[in-house]
Amino acid sequence: MNRIITSIFFPVTLTFLVLATGCGTMKRSSSNEGGISNVQIREVVMRVANHQIHPLADGDYSTVANLDTVKAAQQPEGILWNYPWGVALFGMERVSEFTGDKDANQFVVQHDLICARYYEWLDGVEKQFGNDGKTFARGTDIKIKSLMTLGSLDSCGAMGNQMLVSMMDNPDSVTPQEQEVVARIADWVVHKQERLPDGTLWRQGRNGGTLWPDDLYMGGVFLVRWGVYTHDQKFVDDAAEQIIHQAAVEQDADGLWFHGYFVSQKHHAPFKWGRGNGWATVTLVETLSAMDDNDPLRPQLIAILKKQIDGLKKVQARDGMWRQVLDKSDLWEETSCTAMFAYGIARAVNRGWIDPDNMLMARRAFAALAKNVTADGVVKGTCQGTSISMDLNYYVQRERPDDDPHGRGPMMLAGIEILSAAKK
Repeated sequence: MNRIITSIFFPVTLTFLVLATGCGTMKRSSSNEGGISNVQIREVVMRVANHQIHPLADGDYSTVANLDTVKAAQQPEGILWNYPWGVALFGMERVSEFTGDKDANQFVVQHDLICARYYEWLDGVEKQFGNDGKTFARGTDIKIKSLMTLGSLDSCGAMGNQMLVSMMDNPDSVTPQEQEVVARIADWVVHKQERLPDGTLWRQGRNGGTLWPDDLYMGGVFLVRWGVYTHDQKFVDDAAEQIIHQAAVEQDADGLWFHGYFVSQKHHAPFKWGRGNGWATVTLVETLSAMDDNDPLRPQLIAILKKQIDGLKKVQARDGMWRQVLDKSDLWEETSCTAMFAYGIARAVNRGWIDPDNMLMARRAFAALAKNVTADGVVKGTCQGTSISMDLNYYVQRERPDDDPHGRGPMMLAGIEILSAAKK
């Protein structure tokens, strides 16, 4: 392989664009509906998007003669491969699509190209040096270890989703290495991830196996995008069936989702965790957005979505936020789930699935969210990664580190979708 060293640095300020549609003159844009104006929403979104941009540098992918040379080779800088980062990159893509901002788009493109080139080199190392090469290529210091190992939906779905979106948005820059990466992810999700007899993706092992609403996004949204990319609707329907199967055992009568289902024990976890519900909401609207209007599964998904949104109305806090455990009114308010709900509600309004009056609920949520974004684009109040638990104190005591990556992408997705109503 040829040596490729590319240093990329993006400016620290994204271009602030006024919508070409002139939506500033529209009634909705000129008002402070929900306590926040469209100008303010746009400014918050751009701050968060700008905060994601950082220096990127390609690695040294020279042909190597031995493992010592492999270990001494320069690794790429600035890249990540994990599911919260995948949602953040997806959010940046939506920012770029909506505003036309080139910096956000170029950052995502270059980030993914570097990941794909690095993957190709590491894959070659595995093939050249056998088990020793595999041990190196999947080591803890490898920045794309989760791509090399796969092994779970968390390791691939969110990153694969954003890569497919970027590839479809930028067809002239797509490389064979990127095509190989998304095909690798598709092979895992479609053929190798464990499924129940009815086709539902699940996690074997602990507690006799579990279903997670989180996995609706990790696997389902990738299936949706893979279906769009390959022009094969069966993958979109596969994602729809994941939602339907999980809703049957996880969505309560009040519309809210329990955080997981224990398959062998045939009972759900007792708590309605905010971000778990958020993953379900986002997956619902992403799947519906890609379905044919006459798809027979479509009415079931719309019914599940409406039921959830009706439930969310009843537990939204007075200031517009939602809580760490949704139906516990004395718990702390959480940003990532609030942003996910704002995004899903706004998208459902924009697509005509629910009444337009629901947009006020999304705008109130974003007005509250905006207070949790610092001047330099850091999103505060976001729960760290969380497992299923039977103990309420586990959820209560989860840490909320400033700038936790789970809050970045949802914030951008929510703001852009709310602004899309004004642009229309």
